[in-house]
Amino acid sequence: MRKILVCLFAVLVLTARGGEPQPMFLYYFNPDHMQVVYWTEYQEPQRTADNAEYFDQWYSAWALQNSVKTHADGYTKMVIGGGRLIDIKYKDELLKNPDGEDMYPGELHSRPSIPSPGLRFALVDRKQAPRREYDYGELFVILHKDYLNTHRMVKTEYTSGEKPMPASVIRQMEQKYGMKAARSMQVGKIAGRYIQGFIQFAGEYKNAPVDANHDYKKALALEVLIDGSKVYTIEKLGYYDDGYCTWNADDGGEYCPTAICAAFEGPDGLDLCYEHGAPESRTVGMYHLRNGQFTEQNYAVYHAMVDEQTPLWKKNIATLQKLYDEENPECEGKFKLTKYRWIDIDDDGIEELWMRDKDDVHGALFCQYDGTFHLICSESDKQQFYFLQQRSGMGYVRHTNTTDESHYCITVFSSKKSFFSPDFAMVNDGGHIEAWQGDRILSNVQATNMLDKLPPKWDVYIYWHDMEE
Repeated sequence: MRKILVCLFAVLVLTARGGEPQPMFLYYFNPDHMQVVYWTEYQEPQRTADNAEYFDQWYSAWALQNSVKTHADGYTKMVIGGGRLIDIKYKDELLKNPDGEDMYPGELHSRPSIPSPGLRFALVDRKQAPRREYDYGELFVILHKDYLNTHRMVKTEYTSGEKPMPASVIRQMEQKYGMKAARSMQVGKIAGRYIQGFIQFAGEYKNAPVDANHDYKKALALEVLIDGSKVYTIEKLGYYDDGYCTWNADDGGEYCPTAICAAFEGPDGLDLCYEHGAPESRTVGMYHLRNGQFTEQNYAVYHAMVDEQTPLWKKNIATLQKLYDEENPECEGKFKLTKYRWIDIDDDGIEELWMRDKDDVHGALFCQYDGTFHLICSESDKQQFYFLQQRSGMGYVRHTNTTDESHYCITVFSSKKSFFSPDFAMVNDGGHIEAWQGDRILSNVQATNMLDKLPPKWDVYIYWHDMEE
């Protein structure tokens, strides 16, 4: 579902010492799907009377994005678990989807089959591919070679459990803001000395800066960095409404922790690459500690797409119809596949495609492997299939082709990692039964036992998507 499209606010365009490109964030699914996702327009913005109010922020976002594009060849390292650096290389720029249409920037899709516009990278050694902790993509920090010449990566550690910020710091901030802290958390430790976390206050932040363009009551949280007796903070304004505070869509009233993905010390001070993950948005950027000043450089706010449906690209529709016609020559030209539903039969993260004609009788089931669609089986007035429950990473489809009541064929297809093959077949020709399991011929008793041992039927909720919509 797509609840709130998070607006893309831009950034201060700062570069590291000497003008070298800064660390950037790469959205990673696997070695074949890793890219810096664009967050704003592709072309240089032009100031007009209509956009003058927000043009500077808009232009700053574009300038940072364009800087990454200009220096893409120089991003040669990626930070993975344990603070290790692995080699990466720039591949190309992707702007159009498989149907040749421009893609919308600023969206992190939950499925690798749905591309985003941006800069694509590859691993130099695929054996170094990082292990992802989640089913969807993750953001990793990538580094330009010039930045690495002047900066040293320092250790970052996550704090286990929900440990509150030091009581003395909480009291200090309560006195400063005249508000009561409702919640706090130590999120991590940096370079063995800095404590990073947040404090969330209760009630309305009545002394919030006046913003004529956003006339609403404010809530307050603080991003906090502690260095011994020194406490640095960045204010985070949220919404306050009738006793309820919120900073992000669906955050449940609790300020979401900010993770430090990588940290660096350089000639000018400390650089912290951060990711602020909320239910349906991902904010990335940098915190800088310079001359006793703790500041934020916001890169981008991405809309994290949740539970979205994979589109059926127009370029594939003709191919799918051709596969169906070749498998069912008696139906060629008579029935047109007009609606579809995705279903992950073997739970491997790659969905299979079920399509039907508008009559809800004729249809077909397709799978994808090696980047190509393949027809598994068809359905008609004489052919039916249904799904069997998954077992140990395997998926099953039972297909029946009936001539009449005494003549029919049953085929069970099994799948692992989206590769489907006939696992069992039985032909009943007027009472004469022949059956096979792979290359092995089965007796009638063995065939009956095989059918009895199949997983139970998997009742799938059907919601069709009309291709013409």
